[in-house]
Amino acid sequence: MIAIPLDTQESTVISQLYGNAPFFALLDMQSGEFTVVKNGGLGDGEDTANFVIDTGVNGTIFYHMGEGLYKRLNAKDVKVYSCSKVEVTLEEVYRGLLEDNFKAVTDSNVKTLLDPGSCTCEKNK
Repeated sequence: MIAIPLDTQESTVISQLYGNAPFFALLDMQSGEFTVVKNGGLGDGEDTANFVIDTGVNGTIFYHMGEGLYKRLNAKDVKVYSCSKVEVTLEEVYRGLLEDNFKAVTDSNVKTLLDPGSCTCEKNK
């Protein structure tokens, strides 16, 4: 199952937001079907990461994501993919993941794929 951030419950295009995305589509990679759920961690990167982890997904895709959110997801073995700042549809995400067209974030490319410093959604500690 893959979590895809959405701007509205009816949206079929990935949101440019992640921690502030109001909804997530949970895409079943076996069937291609998805359900949309309200982001229970809306507005906070750490809470959104925990919400995504709690949905039981094994992967997620983003348009913009900060390093803190990525680290939290990665620590819980949620694979993180970049859409390379292209507004893709849910169908394009499904097909693209099946065809291995999206870049997985790894230790070697984390600095080039993420948006460090651009996100203010993490809690100040």
